[in-house]
Amino acid sequence: MNHRHVSAAVVLASAAALLATTCGSAGASPNAPVRTAKATAWKPCHLPSGYQRFVELDSAGTVKGRTVVRVTPQTCKVNKENDEDVVYTPSGAARSVGFASGASVEVLRDATTVKVAPQWLVKHKLANSPYFAFRVNGKGRITAMREIYHL
Repeated sequence: MNHRHVSAAVVLASAAALLATTCGSAGASPNAPVRTAKATAWKPCHLPSGYQRFVELDSAGTVKGRTVVRVTPQTCKVNKENDEDVVYTPSGAARSVGFASGASVEVLRDATTVKVAPQWLVKHKLANSPYFAFRVNGKGRITAMREIYHL
């Protein structure tokens, strides 16, 4: 080997050693602090009193003069230490559900809950979230629907 090849090999070896030293893992040094991620404790969300399930509102429309919503059932869990940390997970297939006569819908507007007619959902965009709790009657029609807001 000539002098240039030996010098290049030494430079590369030095660079590799320096890189390994500066980018090494925390476990490489016995005195390095060990960081462990704190486990997040989750609990199931509780439905408002009298409501039967959580759903994600996919869309709303009118069919033969009646308001119908397309919803996906959801399970919900909330962080025990931060109640604004909420995770919804689909728990079934999307389906269409109609409203019963006289049904009520509550949506959030700023910091207040406002009652609207089910038809309101067809033309308006929700300001907060697409998650609702609802209850149905014996015929499977929605009698009450309430927007759930989590940051």
